[in-house]
Amino acid sequence: MTKLSPKQKRERRLRRMEQRHRRGDRDLVGNYRTVHLRAKTIDEDDRSVEVTLATDEPVLEYDWETYRAIPHYLDIGGMEVPSSNQVPMLDSHERHSVQNTLGSIRSLRKDVESSPQEVIGRAMFSSLAEDEWTKVREGHLTDVSVGYRAMATLRIKDGETEMYKGREIVGPAIVVTKSRAFEGSLVPIGADEQAKMRGIDPSKIPLAKERFKMDEKLRQLLEKRGMPVDLSDGDAQAWLIDNQDRALAPIATPVDPPVVPATDSPGQRKENDATALTPDAVRQMVADALVAADKERARHIEEVSALITLVDGDDNLRADCVAMTDMVKVREACADFKAHRRQAHSIPGEPQIEFGAAEIDKFRSAVGTSLNLRCLQDAGGTEDSMEKVFPVEKRAKDAGQFHNYSLFGLAEECLVMDGVPRNQLRGAPREDIALAALGFWEQSNLRAEGHMALHTTGSFTLLTQDAINKSMQIGYTEAPSTWRGPMREGAPASDFKDIHRMRLGAVPNLPIWPDNTDPDVASFKDSEEKYAVECRSVQVDFSYRLLINDDINALSRVPSQLGDAAARTVNSVAWAEITANALTEDGVALFAAATGNRNRTNLTTGSGPPSVTTIQTLTNLMMQMRGENDPAENESDDVLALMPQYIVGPSAMRSTVLQEVRSIADPAGNHAGIANLSNNLIPVIEPLLDADSTTAWYLFASTARIDTVEVTFLQGQQTPVVRTFTDNKTLSQSSVVLQTFAAKALNHRGMQKHAGV
Repeated sequence: MTKLSPKQKRERRLRRMEQRHRRGDRDLVGNYRTVHLRAKTIDEDDRSVEVTLATDEPVLEYDWETYRAIPHYLDIGGMEVPSSNQVPMLDSHERHSVQNTLGSIRSLRKDVESSPQEVIGRAMFSSLAEDEWTKVREGHLTDVSVGYRAMATLRIKDGETEMYKGREIVGPAIVVTKSRAFEGSLVPIGADEQAKMRGIDPSKIPLAKERFKMDEKLRQLLEKRGMPVDLSDGDAQAWLIDNQDRALAPIATPVDPPVVPATDSPGQRKENDATALTPDAVRQMVADALVAADKERARHIEEVSALITLVDGDDNLRADCVAMTDMVKVREACADFKAHRRQAHSIPGEPQIEFGAAEIDKFRSAVGTSLNLRCLQDAGGTEDSMEKVFPVEKRAKDAGQFHNYSLFGLAEECLVMDGVPRNQLRGAPREDIALAALGFWEQSNLRAEGHMALHTTGSFTLLTQDAINKSMQIGYTEAPSTWRGPMREGAPASDFKDIHRMRLGAVPNLPIWPDNTDPDVASFKDSEEKYAVECRSVQVDFSYRLLINDDINALSRVPSQLGDAAARTVNSVAWAEITANALTEDGVALFAAATGNRNRTNLTTGSGPPSVTTIQTLTNLMMQMRGENDPAENESDDVLALMPQYIVGPSAMRSTVLQEVRSIADPAGNHAGIANLSNNLIPVIEPLLDADSTTAWYLFASTARIDTVEVTFLQGQQTPVVRTFTDNKTLSQSSVVLQTFAAKALNHRGMQKHAGV
C-alpha cells in the first residue's frame, strides 16, 4: 500500500470533511473540543504524555436551531468514558482507516474538584507513529481535540440565567449534561476546520450585545459629510470604512450646528455640538473609530466565516454575508441557503418537510393522515369502510406532502418534531433511529432537546397506535358478522357484573274499560335471563426491527387480521347460543317441542329443506306463538302474530336457501306460474352452523318485535380497542387488542328451527 504524503493526507481529510458536511453525518462528526498536551509530563520510555482531554470551560459551538454560535458548557461529571478507560488516539479525527490511529489515550479519569473540571488521560504513541511522537517531543504539536457525543442537553434561552450545579450560566447557552467520549485526536492548529470552529475563543466572536456603538458626535460629523441619516450603527461603521477620505478631509467651512431641542441647556448643547470639535479632535475621533471598525470588521468576518463553513456555503454566500452588518440577517441567509441546498439534493419522492415547534399538532395530523390512509388501503379497506373508520372531514388536507415517505422516513420526521436535531439523524444508525422513534431512548444514542421530554410518548408512537387501531377497525368492519339482523345488540354493560334481562309475564290484550270503573290490573309472571360480559384479547408486537425493515404490514395487515379475528369471535359466540341449544329460564332447551310449561313448539323434525311448504309450516308455528304464561303457568290467550324476517342456513345449504328466497316463482316442481311467497325473507348463510348440522335451518323474527339472541358489549368496546405499551425486554411497541362482550338467547318465541332430518 502506497504511503501518503502529509499533503495528500491533508487533502484526503479535507475531502472527507466536505463529504461529511454535505450529508450532515452526525455520527462521524460528533462534537469536538481542543485542549493541550502537558509537555512536562513526557515519558520517553513508554512514549507517552499526559493530556487534558476535556474541561468544563465554555467553548463556542454552532447551534443548528438558532443558526448562531453560542457557548456550550460540558458537564465533566456527566461525561461517560469506556469501561476500559481508554479511547483511540487519531490523526485529526480521521476515523476511516486504522492507518490514522496514532495510539491510544489511556487511564482516563475525571477531576471534578479542580477548577476548571477536567478529564485527564495519558496519550500512548504507537511505535508506528514516530513522526508524530517526534513532533510532540520537540514541541511542534501541542493540541489534542476530544471527540464526544452529546446525549442530553439543557438549553438556556437568550436573556435567561440558570444555576447549574452551583454555576451561574447566562443564556444563550447549551449545557451538555450527559455525554460520551469516543476518541481523542492529535491536531495541528487549524488542521481540522470543524474542530477549529468549535474551539474558537468566545472573546473573538462577540454576541449581539457586544456590537459596535457609533459615537453620537462622530455620527453628526459624518452625516454632515454625506452619510445617510438613517443608517444603523453597524452600517454607519461600514460607511466610515468605505469613506475614510471624506471623514478625514480638512474642514473648509464650519460645520453646521445640529438641531438641538429647546429644552436643552447651553452646556448640553455645547457637549453634543460637532462644531465644537477641533480638526485634531476630528482626526483622532475618526482614527479611533476606524481602529474599532477594523477590529469589528475582522470579528464579523470571522463569525461569518464560521457560519459559512458550517453550512457548507459557497463563495457567493460568503460575499453576501460579509457585506451584511446585521448578524440576524446573516443567520437567516445561512438558514435559507441550507434549506435550498437540502431541497436541491433531496431524493425524489422524499421531500424534507420541516415544521416549527408550534405546529406539532398540524404535523401529527398531516403525517397521521398519510400513514393511516396508507395502512387502511394496505389492509384492504374499501372507500365505504375507510369512511366509517376515518371520515374525510377528519383527514388533514396537507397530508399529500408525506405521501411518498417510507415508514422509516416518517419515523425520522417525527423525531425531528419531537426535538431531535436533524443533523443528529444524518448518518445515525437505523437501529438508533428506530429505537428512539419507539421510545427506547436509553437504548438509543439519539437525544431530544427542547420541548420533548424523554419519558413522554413521542409523535411516531402515537401515530402508530392510531394506525394500528384504524387498521384493526377496517378488519373488524370488513369481516362478515351475520349475527346482526337475526340477533340484536343490547344496551352496553357498565361493568362485569351479571346482566339481568327481564321478560314481562302475560300482558293481555287490552280489555274494555267501562265508565266509572277502575282499569283491570294485569297480573305478571316475571322471568329473567342472566349473563355477564367477558374480556377477550390478543397481543401483537411492533419491534424496532420491523421499523428498520420498513415493514408497514405490521401496522396494516396484521392489525386488520386481528380486527377480522375479533369480528369472527363475536360472531362465533353469538351463533354458539343457537348451536349449543342450552336451557333457558323455563328449564327447557332453546329449541324444543312443547313440554312442561312450554305449550308451543319451536322445533320441527323430519326431512324438510327450505321450500314454500316447509317455510309455511314454520311461519305458522311462529305466528301462533302466545305470550308469557300467567302466574299460574296457564298459557296466555294472546296470539303474538310474529312474522319471520330472516331465513338462516349453514353453508352446505347456501344454494338451496338462496334459490328459495330469490325465485320469483315457487322453485318446487313445475310451478313456474305460482308466486313464491317466501321471497320476502332475508337470507343469512352462516358456516358456523355446519359443525352442528348441515341440514338444520331457522326462521328468525324481527328483533324490533321480540328478543331472540342478544349480544352485549362492555361500554366503550362496541368495537375492539387497542391498549399500547412498550416492552423493554423485546424492544418493541406491544399492542393488546381486546373486546369485552357476551351473547345470550333471551326468548325462544322469535325463532323456529327445522332439523331437516
